[in-house]
Amino acid sequence: MAPPRTAIFYKTHPGGMPAIEDMSRTTGARFFVDSTADGASDAAGYGQTPDEPFATIDFAVGKCTASRGDIIYVGPGHAENLVGATSLVVDVAGVSIIGLGSGALRPRLTYTTAAAATISVTAANCRLENLWLVSAFTNGVTIGISAGALADGLVLKDIVMQESLATQEFLIGVNIAAACHDVTIDGFQFHGVVGGTDSSCIVFAGASDRHVVRNAFMHGDWSGAVLESDTAASLSILYENITYYQDDAAAGLGVDTSDTSTGLMINCQGLAKKEGVEGFTGNIMAYSQCYCTNVVNKQGFLLPVADA
Repeated sequence: MAPPRTAIFYKTHPGGMPAIEDMSRTTGARFFVDSTADGASDAAGYGQTPDEPFATIDFAVGKCTASRGDIIYVGPGHAENLVGATSLVVDVAGVSIIGLGSGALRPRLTYTTAAAATISVTAANCRLENLWLVSAFTNGVTIGISAGALADGLVLKDIVMQESLATQEFLIGVNIAAACHDVTIDGFQFHGVVGGTDSSCIVFAGASDRHVVRNAFMHGDWSGAVLESDTAASLSILYENITYYQDDAAAGLGVDTSDTSTGLMINCQGLAKKEGVEGFTGNIMAYSQCYCTNVVNKQGFLLPVADA
């Protein structure tokens, strides 16, 4: 009879140090990535302990097994450059990439040498958490995080996106493909730079049922909507505690939702600088405590108007 598995589990690794692991979160494998560790290497025998970690996240993803609940822990202060479309491809289902550290110690991924540099998620039920993403490519990064049609169940938790200059920007911050359902974006921050050619911060490119965006703060200058989900009807969606500052007076769109989508917007506030723009749209969405203004230093209006 096999011994019972408890929350604390002792595991040996051929050619490496043994590890005592916390099994309370998952019974999958754990891998460690940390560019600050001496001798970090994308090589056999590494990645099993924090003392001998992998050097890059993409290499660690390649060591995971689909749908097992594997976790990749990214060490505090880890720094990595994303230089192309395949620099970080999350293509193994059920993988969680968890950044460790807070404030400036959060793992930092910098987009440096190509417009096509991106984090591409192509497998289902993956999670990215506590990562700081910086756009530093002149002429702009086309898409910061790209979720494909098969990336259902994606969770983006406590992700920060930062633009360096008006010429070094995320043209689209996060793009969710049509038919990618059950996506959750929670604790999201976007710190943009006025000017440039940003298109939208978060885009749902087509129908995406049951997606949730909550606890988000977005400040930037977009020629389209800050949060765009107006292409096709999405069912049972939730936008909660969203705050945005849309600095583009020529467009000024805020949360732009399809008139055939269903769901709820609750406790959302925004500045949309284009005069006359409502800030929150979607004709059959339900609303509670959503406010918008077109002018700085003025209180927002309750929108849509209150039910009589």
